[in-house]
Amino acid sequence: MIPTSMMFKAAWGLTTIGIVLALSNWYTRPEAALAWMAVLAMLAVMIAALRLSRPVVRRVTTTEAAAGRGLDQIATSVVFAGLMMGIPLALTLARSYGLVVGSDVDRRSAGILIGAVIVMIGNAMPKNLPPLSSGCDGARQQAFHRLAGWTWVLCGLASAIGWLALPIDFAETATIGLVVTAIAVSILLLVRLAGRAKTSPPMD
Repeated sequence: MIPTSMMFKAAWGLTTIGIVLALSNWYTRPEAALAWMAVLAMLAVMIAALRLSRPVVRRVTTTEAAAGRGLDQIATSVVFAGLMMGIPLALTLARSYGLVVGSDVDRRSAGILIGAVIVMIGNAMPKNLPPLSSGCDGARQQAFHRLAGWTWVLCGLASAIGWLALPIDFAETATIGLVVTAIAVSILLLVRLAGRAKTSPPMD
């Protein structure tokens, strides 16, 4: 059995919090129902990624240690996607209740900071590579980590630039789109990894 890491638990926690925040915002601002529906759909994609990660990772790894590393990479992506979505949702809800009176500068600064954090995490992902001694699985996992890392680095850079150069409302929409795209790319990379490991023996 693959142990559940703290990062994996944090990913589930953040997606749950995101759903609560999205529903709360929907209650306070029903006129933006389409936006809240889109956020909930994105959170559903994140939940699907978490639920499907275990069986897929079991197919492409031969040891529990390798499986744990693979799950941590997926969970890390979901955690930072959850932060990207949760922080704006929390600020929006706080403003609805008059708890926060923020300016455009505050919102831009927060957006740029989040983008910088995503870049740092993406940059760190390839540094947690599995050993090549695990055979072809190890090589495939290294490639997966590198591509996933670059995906999130580019996502963070594009998000930060968007918050610097775009109108506030469009920057928020663009950021959400970038995060969803990065999640989708990570999932596709994982599926591709699974497809190339069909001949590998399943982990006991």
